[in-house]
Amino acid sequence: MNNLNLSSETASGYTAVSDLFIDEYVPSANGDFVKVYLYLLRLLSRKNSDLSISSLADTFNQTENDVMRALRYWDKLGLLTLSYDSNKELSGITFRQPDNKPSAPDPDDTNIIHTTFNEASDSIPDAKPAKEPEKIPLKESVEPSRVTVSPDKLSELSSNDDFSMLVFVVQTYLGKTLSEGEINAIVYFYDTLHFPADLIEYLIEYCVSKGKTSLRYIEKVALAWADEGISTVEAAKEEVSNHNEVAYRIMRAFGITGREPGQAEKQLISKWTDVFCFDSDMIIEACNRTLKATHQPSFEYADSILTKWNSSNIRNSEDVKKSDAQYEASKAAKVIKNPASLKQNANRFNNYQQRPKKSDDFYNSLLSNNN
Repeated sequence: MNNLNLSSETASGYTAVSDLFIDEYVPSANGDFVKVYLYLLRLLSRKNSDLSISSLADTFNQTENDVMRALRYWDKLGLLTLSYDSNKELSGITFRQPDNKPSAPDPDDTNIIHTTFNEASDSIPDAKPAKEPEKIPLKESVEPSRVTVSPDKLSELSSNDDFSMLVFVVQTYLGKTLSEGEINAIVYFYDTLHFPADLIEYLIEYCVSKGKTSLRYIEKVALAWADEGISTVEAAKEEVSNHNEVAYRIMRAFGITGREPGQAEKQLISKWTDVFCFDSDMIIEACNRTLKATHQPSFEYADSILTKWNSSNIRNSEDVKKSDAQYEASKAAKVIKNPASLKQNANRFNNYQQRPKKSDDFYNSLLSNNN
């Protein structure tokens, strides 16, 4: 794993956290994501030549996938920009000051001060108030078909043979001439998300193969791939395979065979994997607990478990074990605090009304008379 280059748009020798970040970003963010962001912010002001995904994972006792999910989350919000080397490995993290533009930032338009840890100075410059970042919408809220393309850009792309061929291929897959909105979406994928033509072709092919030809569905898939850092057909195929595998494991855990997940079930699976960012093992554990509690498959019950885990910042099996232990300890404490309840339960048999002694004497008298 490569060492990472950490940089910021502003030079600062102190750890300053914007009030806007605390007020607007922290409440809705996963606690582990916040810790990663704040720790990286702290590292800007000290020498550290050994920063890597592995070292970050060790610092927080997380997996490397957990750290990458945190970084992609902040990249999606526009607070970080992740850069990759020629091998598609993460090589740099840049702290950004978001603007109101939903599209990806152009590196040529930003004044980024690259500061590697081994070049950092021990001196602390005079503190200058940092510009508070303005919150921008998530990529999922962007509708590429509604992003206006300038006439100059359209003219430029129309003379691009690769793009012209791409439009022809997309029209062939969809079986129709593209509308203005559909052209805008293709331009957004190509020029803003920087998807190569073969990746866009595979995107359309994949959606059509699933019977999904609506523009909005295609846009959602494209934006999800962009959030995952997918930039090649090979990476997209791997993502499709992984997503299908997770869904298959969930259905198998519930004992459901012979069919694919329904639309509502797919939405919940997407919520668990893409919103809550749980790995498949955590989801399967929730499925197992669902069956134990209800004796039947229930996506809604599993969702209640995973929602509670997410709100309680329970991210892995160790967190689950700790939570279970705390629950058992809490139950034991209640029993110790109120032992009368145990005594009451133990004597429940004696609560039934016993036969009066006079009745016993009467029956004994009848028995003696019959003898």
